Amino acid sequence: MKKIFCVLVMSIFILMGILPAYATTTDVNIVPPPPPAAPINVTVLAVTDTTAQVSWPGVTSALQYTVYLNGQVYSGSNSPQASITGLTAHTNYTLYVIANNTGGDSPQSTVVNFTTLSPIPIALSVPTVTTTSTTAKLLWQPLAANYNITQYTVYVDGQASTTVTPQPGMQTATLNNLSVGSHTLAITATNDNREGALSQSVTFTISTVPAPCGVQFYNKSADSIWLNWQSVPGAASYNISINGQALGHTYQLSYIVQSLSADTAYQISVVTVMPDGEQSQNANITAQTEPLAPAMTITNLQNSIFSYVPDLQIYIELLFAVLATLAISKNLKSIFIR
Repeated sequence: MKKIFCVLVMSIFILMGILPAYATTTDVNIVPPPPPAAPINVTVLAVTDTTAQVSWPGVTSALQYTVYLNGQVYSGSNSPQASITGLTAHTNYTLYVIANNTGGDSPQSTVVNFTTLSPIPIALSVPTVTTTSTTAKLLWQPLAANYNITQYTVYVDGQASTTVTPQPGMQTATLNNLSVGSHTLAITATNDNREGALSQSVTFTISTVPAPCGVQFYNKSADSIWLNWQSVPGAASYNISINGQALGHTYQLSYIVQSLSADTAYQISVVTVMPDGEQSQNANITAQTEPLAPAMTITNLQNSIFSYVPDLQIYIELLFAVLATLAISKNLKSIFIR
């Protein structure tokens, strides 16, 4: 009875979880899956100057992918795609992908080569414009060689007017048959990346009115410059400006520019004005005022005279010596006569 009772009690304890149940164990060997196959059809898309997107079809049994850039691990991805950032503009790269699972790595995919785009062109410096009749000649500084510019586009009044193929040195373009009046001009640079921003705009005027010819200065001082020029048939008046600032106007063929600084260069412009108000292009001249004259003293006067005739002092001294000798001789003669 005791044995039966003990068995019953132990059974109850086992069912209640108080005593552990005894069971046999079996060793299980987990066999890992084979490594995945190599990714195929790896494609690089949306390449910019600093980024690219890479994608490929998913590989069966792959749990993760590793992207290699120029032979070095770049990043891991749980999906068959990745974003590549921090690239250098206009640079060649190689890329391949390896698939991974618990069984190991796949063989590498086929290597893909790609080249990043050139840097986005920056805005050009302000172009200069020179006009004659209905023609405008443009001049501007090119962008640096690393931008790999393929074309410059000239916009006149907001519309593309002409394109220019880059050339060594300063860039030039000529616009012909422009309409009379005011125009606004800007230039862009384009490369394999995109068209860059517009340069700062320049406003210029096309006029059939001839500019004054023969503008010259015929006299100048430390604070004034005297100008004259040839007559333009039919002109009503002439406008004068200095360093781009309006100065005055005249009905004569001459003008005195006053209140200037000594020893300073100025650009002076003369413009023809017709009775209907139409104006010509600028006729420009550059003139420099005289230095201030030194104060008039005896020393300065002597230095000025002797600078023109450097030996004059010697002659004056010799003259005084001769006169003194003659005076002494005359005095001695009168003494001996007595």
